[in-house]
Amino acid sequence: MKPLTKRQSDVYAFIVSWKRDKGFPPSQAEIRDHFGFASLNAVRSHLTLIEKKGYVHLNAGKARGIQVAQPIVTEMPQSNERIPLLGSIAAGIPIWAEQNIENLLPIPPALFGGGKLFALHVVGDSMVQAGIMNGDVAIIRKQNSIENGEIGAVLIDQEATLKRIYLSSGALRLKAENPAFEDLIFDKANTESPRVIGLYQGIIRTAGRWSCP
Repeated sequence: MKPLTKRQSDVYAFIVSWKRDKGFPPSQAEIRDHFGFASLNAVRSHLTLIEKKGYVHLNAGKARGIQVAQPIVTEMPQSNERIPLLGSIAAGIPIWAEQNIENLLPIPPALFGGGKLFALHVVGDSMVQAGIMNGDVAIIRKQNSIENGEIGAVLIDQEATLKRIYLSSGALRLKAENPAFEDLIFDKANTESPRVIGLYQGIIRTAGRWSCP
């Protein structure tokens, strides 16, 4: 799958965000109005190029005929001296895909145990009793399974969250480290059940200090 240009990426992110929020894709007119394009021809030109790169399928016979494609999974770039920081997670794009990378943190992965690492912004205070604060940057080792009771990154509806994870034969339980938050329990047989994407390795404070568990 070929990478999108900055403008194409913006259009694609708008499409998937609109579809996630409203349950249906935007019309070409709504895309034109959002980006201030001069005409629908400009919208169609962008959509055609995005389709050629495999990110959407277009149905010319429908007013809302933009279908988000399931992209090919790609590996995030690795570096001996940097850790990829992921920004907004667009629906349909694998979390470690290049399109999701916001920045490359100039931190040697060896400081957090090495391996395939990536970083996530921490939003909210559901994990404060584990020392993970709102605004921190969490370092995650990419893996699809962890031991019961470990803190992991989980992908729920294309949004990544940190929780303490408990697995049973039929259920996945996500526990916050804050009594104000209830446990989240999911049936593992459900195809839309959250999936583990990595093991929590430590944090980087916004003030520039880091902490390892």
